Amino acid sequence: MDSGASPQRRGSILAEKFGDSAPLGCARGEAKDDKVSDVKRSRPSLRLVLLSAAAAVAVLAGAIVVGPAAADPIADKKAEAAQIGAQLAQLQDRQNQLNGQYEQANYELKLAQEKVAAAKALAAQTAAEADKRRADLRHYAVAAYQTGNDSPEFDALITNDAGTGVQKRSYLQSISGSRQDLVDALNAARQKADEDGVRLKAAEGVTSAKAAEIEQLKKAADDATNQQAAINAKVQGELKVLVDAENARIAAAAAAARAAAAAARGTSMSPNPNAPRVGQGAAGAIAAGRTKMGAAYVWAAEGPNEFDCSGFVKWAYAQVGVSLSHYSGAMYNETVRISESQLQPGDLVFWGPGGSAHVAIYIGGNQILHTAHGVAVTSMNGWWTYGPVMSFGRIP
Repeated sequence: MDSGASPQRRGSILAEKFGDSAPLGCARGEAKDDKVSDVKRSRPSLRLVLLSAAAAVAVLAGAIVVGPAAADPIADKKAEAAQIGAQLAQLQDRQNQLNGQYEQANYELKLAQEKVAAAKALAAQTAAEADKRRADLRHYAVAAYQTGNDSPEFDALITNDAGTGVQKRSYLQSISGSRQDLVDALNAARQKADEDGVRLKAAEGVTSAKAAEIEQLKKAADDATNQQAAINAKVQGELKVLVDAENARIAAAAAAARAAAAAARGTSMSPNPNAPRVGQGAAGAIAAGRTKMGAAYVWAAEGPNEFDCSGFVKWAYAQVGVSLSHYSGAMYNETVRISESQLQPGDLVFWGPGGSAHVAIYIGGNQILHTAHGVAVTSMNGWWTYGPVMSFGRIP
């Protein structure tokens, strides 16, 4: 048997595999003995079997290599949980910010309303004074009439229409000194009334603007709450377990970051050597606050069963005779600045510039008593995931 087949021979063998050279093979078989002819006839079938097997393996291998990798349901669930956890943390952060903004707007609204009330009272006093000056001038006019010393110009002066008053200085020069005093007093009252009107209008404008701002904040807060509810409604079963774990991980990471920042602040923030002693009412305020554990958070509420953050602190300290404003920013200004290392139970912890975002009562052990979603005791560093910087104050 020729093992060194020529290229032409190898080509013919390949042709035989696909049956193209069958007639030639049959001719060769006829020229040789029967045995050889049998072998020649058997080769195409053997090769076809081998080719079929090879093709099957190739198809299988192709299916394994080309086909998509099997999905990892656990990894997908974890990725979804991470995304949901981040969304919920951001929404909660947004809600906390809105709470602080509302408290500030509500406080400023009350101040504006007080200014409106004061402006109205002042305007009423000015109007009464103007009426009195007119009455004085009328009495003078009666006396002038009786003595024949009146004039049309003077009659115009004492009317309510300021535009028809004194037209020329020459008329005033004819009036006696006491009469001139009455005229000056009336003109001054009219000018004051005009100023009161401008002041009142400005105060009412501020009030309207703050009321509109509050309505916008309420809408934004409702939107954030509805988004949270919609997300939580979809989180069930195994996904809820993963989301809860992700929320815990996010909170732990935030707490660790805040603790590190607190350590850094401790080395850079100098204690206040003039800080007053903690007041005797601190323990009583904490005790009073603890009796309201679980009380609902409600905007603008200050007790006795519903609170916002500053309303809760205000109520707790009111129980021991200490008066505080109903706004964390105002409480910030009512307290003495201290360092974190000086914190004692009863001191106040603030968030945001000038304490504008949130306030809580420090109770020791890095814990605070406050309300953000209901009165509770939480870690000072971990409760607000993306919260602003903290500052500290002591009630003098």
